[in-house]
Amino acid sequence: MQSRIDEIRSLGAEVVAVSADNPEESREAIEAQGYDFPVLCDPNLELIGKLGLLHEDGLPDTDISRPAVFILDEQRDVTWRELTDNWRVRVRPETILAELR
Repeated sequence: MQSRIDEIRSLGAEVVAVSADNPEESREAIEAQGYDFPVLCDPNLELIGKLGLLHEDGLPDTDISRPAVFILDEQRDVTWRELTDNWRVRVRPETILAELR
């Protein structure tokens, strides 16, 4: 996402990530990857559960989040979403840009 952040923003959108990692782990990832967008930490999986993204035992003996992308309009209604069952599979930025256009 970071590689296409300027294009996403030029279409009036913003990226916000939700991570199941604790704040320290998230901070390390943000710094290592150079993310220029907010990352919300949800180590207790509360928001992830409310969004229907909880993948119980997604890793051995560990609950994780399913990868997902939501596009919301100005009224904060979901206008598009993409969910995957495999934590290794992510929506490509090109797909998101096409949906935003």
